[in-house]
Amino acid sequence: MTVGSFMPPRSPLWATAFDRFSRAHPGVRLLHAEGEAVASLSEVDALVAARIDAEQLLKATSLKALFLPLTGLNHLPLELLQKRDIEVYNLHANAESVAQNALAMTLAFFGRLIEFHNDLRTTRWHGFWVGKGAEDEWSSIFGKRCAILGTGAIGQALAGLFKAFRFEVVGYRLHPTNPLPPGFDRVEAILERALAGADIVVSTLPLTAATRGLLGRKELEAMRGAFLVNVGRGEVIEEEALYLALREGVIAGAGIDVWYTYPGPGETMRAPSRFPIHELANVVLSPHVGGSTREASRDAAGLTLANLASWLEKGVARNRVDLSEGF
Repeated sequence: MTVGSFMPPRSPLWATAFDRFSRAHPGVRLLHAEGEAVASLSEVDALVAARIDAEQLLKATSLKALFLPLTGLNHLPLELLQKRDIEVYNLHANAESVAQNALAMTLAFFGRLIEFHNDLRTTRWHGFWVGKGAEDEWSSIFGKRCAILGTGAIGQALAGLFKAFRFEVVGYRLHPTNPLPPGFDRVEAILERALAGADIVVSTLPLTAATRGLLGRKELEAMRGAFLVNVGRGEVIEEEALYLALREGVIAGAGIDVWYTYPGPGETMRAPSRFPIHELANVVLSPHVGGSTREASRDAAGLTLANLASWLEKGVARNRVDLSEGF
């Protein structure tokens, strides 16, 4: 059996995980991308990779399984993977980190933390110390009602965090399950029912054919006055509709970690949208780092290779992706 890796073998986290894996599976040939893996793709039975493009996939003629150290799939050649009947397994090691990021953006918005922080950096004060009244008050989130779109690992982690603030938590899922996912008071299969009356709406949804543009002008109007958080994928929310809803005050604000345009290879500068969302005062900005914690990175390496080991030893592994659904 031959296993290929596009992950960094010299990273301390991955080096430790690969070393443990190799000792436990001395009969497995392990190829790394920086050495022989790319040239030997035709020999690889299983691949550990964050990305693989169609050209590489066509060369991997023996590939049976792909193990992702992350959650999202929309960057992969899904149709080709499905046509080749290649098993794909993803990971939810960053779910708690992404949930924490969503909570942090929510607290920052309602607490006006960015505004107050930026002003105090220039020595400008707010509040009763300088004789300010109601105009400088901020809002507590205790007792709010929240709609979480997506009741998977991130949604469940976030629901648990929100429960500490005595939230009523409503979930949205196309196919509700029984029993209720942990932390949810109820789950709706109709989007409008999930959004109704929500003070805070959080999208944790993956990008699929069913979710692309799910939240448009009509849906944003339905959540009028709410705070919207997106930690799933940018294109789940229609880009122009979001900008207009924020600019015109249809929704109170947004906390956004996932975007519409990203820097290209070698770049570090680029606007995150075709519209100047990043210039609006009612937006908390995050550069798609919600899952980029040390803890999530540590867990991703170990859990990915543990899943690979299960597949090699038992023929089964956790978190197999439904390629037809895209998650």
